[in-house]
Amino acid sequence: MRRVLVCSFVVALLLCGLAALHPAAAQPDAKHSSHDAMPAPAAPEKAAGPAASSSSAAAEAAGVRTLAWHQIATPERELLALAEAMPAEKYSWRPGQGVRSVGEVYMHVASANYFLPTFWGVKPPAGVDPRSFDKDGGDKAKVVATLKASFEHLHQAIDSLPDADLGKPVDFFGRKAQVADIVLGTASHAHEHLGQAIAYARMNGVVPPWSAAENQRPGR
Repeated sequence: MRRVLVCSFVVALLLCGLAALHPAAAQPDAKHSSHDAMPAPAAPEKAAGPAASSSSAAAEAAGVRTLAWHQIATPERELLALAEAMPAEKYSWRPGQGVRSVGEVYMHVASANYFLPTFWGVKPPAGVDPRSFDKDGGDKAKVVATLKASFEHLHQAIDSLPDADLGKPVDFFGRKAQVADIVLGTASHAHEHLGQAIAYARMNGVVPPWSAAENQRPGR
């Protein structure tokens, strides 16, 4: 399981697999240049032998969760802050034809927060269809509410995942992986689109709230 802590592997999984999330993933900005250069991930490690203690396994599982939450905390906080800071009239803005709009970027993150947990058996709540989120990308109130709810769902999905399931093998768009890879990959995906959202904000004259607060500190 320690293998899953190698961040490059997690990024490789996410960049290769999320293109199938929904039709918007076929847009130009969802094409990752590093995709083709990424090596195929290795097959999951064999289960530890009888000598492996249960306490060691529990410690590794706790480490995966701790790392996941540490990595998810920043994009969750900053994406929500940025979504609130962006003016409602800018939610339909896009940098070019065929590229996701401001609102669609946030909705894409929300979609992934619901979609990725399905790989370890957690379905979206009744009445929630992540594939339909894009149609409301121009509605700031709906986008902010959907994004917030998606992170709450992600928290619950990871917290309810049994430790023993973290090492289970899964087929991730034709590639062999483990559940822990997908858990950590949720953070990689959110970080990637946080960077995109920051660029969109700057292009529209919106300073990220955390940067504005830093600039207002005494002595600056």
